[in-house]
Amino acid sequence: MKNIVRIFVCLLLLLISPVEASEYVSNFTTIPAVEHLPIRVATWKSTPIVIVCEHAPITETQINSALTFWKGLGHYFQRVQYKHDPLDKCKQETPVGYILVHLVTQQVVGTLDPDSLAVTHFYVDNTTKNVDWAVIYFKNDIRGTVLEHEIGHALGYLHYNKINHLMNSKWMQGGWDKEGLTNKHQ
Repeated sequence: MKNIVRIFVCLLLLLISPVEASEYVSNFTTIPAVEHLPIRVATWKSTPIVIVCEHAPITETQINSALTFWKGLGHYFQRVQYKHDPLDKCKQETPVGYILVHLVTQQVVGTLDPDSLAVTHFYVDNTTKNVDWAVIYFKNDIRGTVLEHEIGHALGYLHYNKINHLMNSKWMQGGWDKEGLTNKHQ
């Protein structure tokens, strides 16, 4: 009970603290669930465009299937560009308004857990709590639910370690449970 009171007090202090503009923060750390649902730390201000970059190990069928899954939960995407990037967004450091899907690069390999199949960096404006852009990096080994899981991060969801849940941090313990992933801000 004392821990719940401490968490409540910390959250209350965060809410009443003065708000200042902040730098972008990539990849929130795992936060213990206060509620019994996945935590969503941010939402998109405008509907994102998804680009599967040139060397990404994702097929057009895989990306369309994953986006259809999320659309079924009330999440929207402006469009998907499959290995077509006329504005060179895949090369930009700050592709505001986009979710990019890449093959793991040399810079990312050093920060990627050897057991991880993919990693998503999503950039949140801490003042507005909006996701400004996200970049998903995949190894060549694409397994079922991994693309949907990483898109979940790009939409602002954190890990939720419930057995069989899509947002479980461990692929072997995850699954298709989508409880708490419905977009209620339609």
